[in-house]
Amino acid sequence: MTMELNNRVIILTGAGGGIGSASVKLLVEHGAHVVCVDQNAEALQELAKGLPQDQITIIPVAVTDAASASRVIELSMARHTRLDALIHMSAVLEALEIDDVTEDQWQSHMGVNINATFFFARTAANIMKEQDKGGKIILMSSVAWLSGGMSTRLPYATTKGAVTTMARGLAKAYGPYGITVNTIAPGLIDTAMMRKGLSDSARRQMEEATPLKRFGTPEEVASVVVFLASDAASFISGATINVSGGFTLY
Repeated sequence: MTMELNNRVIILTGAGGGIGSASVKLLVEHGAHVVCVDQNAEALQELAKGLPQDQITIIPVAVTDAASASRVIELSMARHTRLDALIHMSAVLEALEIDDVTEDQWQSHMGVNINATFFFARTAANIMKEQDKGGKIILMSSVAWLSGGMSTRLPYATTKGAVTTMARGLAKAYGPYGITVNTIAPGLIDTAMMRKGLSDSARRQMEEATPLKRFGTPEEVASVVVFLASDAASFISGATINVSGGFTLY
């Protein structure tokens, strides 16, 4: 089995983020054509500068609901006429004390992190079923799905529990069509999202609580993304891959 992805068309949302951009670069390195989706158009333009233009398509769209998810896939299919993998990383994360969470903030997390994820995955799977060649769906969870996360990030942790359960159900539903569905659960990864609202002392405590005594890098998560998108993971489905340096064990 190989991790080469020559000429495969892969949609990756959240491409402008730390893990997203690292994943795009590694997927391209392994031969894939990546449709890069993010609401941050400037981040996408910056990402594309150092990559082969014939392996990159940029779609500056925020994936927030079923309609935007369908629109992204329509734009991608109009350009490439096929879809081999969906890697969905876009998410909302706000640092909020439990008593400060408003209904709008709660619904924002649920809408983007759960609703959009479900409809995006379903739309992608239906395309893959029509192609009758199987496919890969990779959803981004978090070790918070198991631990409950930080008290200031409860809405986010709640959604990641839902995404993990969702992926398992989708894996059962789409397995007969040769479509694998898996989640990646990063732990303490050194990204802007992780650093948001995190004090230096809190970071040191977290590093000390991690058996490897450090935060992970986006590239270390990206390597798992490429693995799951490749034929090397052809018999893995319904799994939640723990990438936490031992911070969370299961």
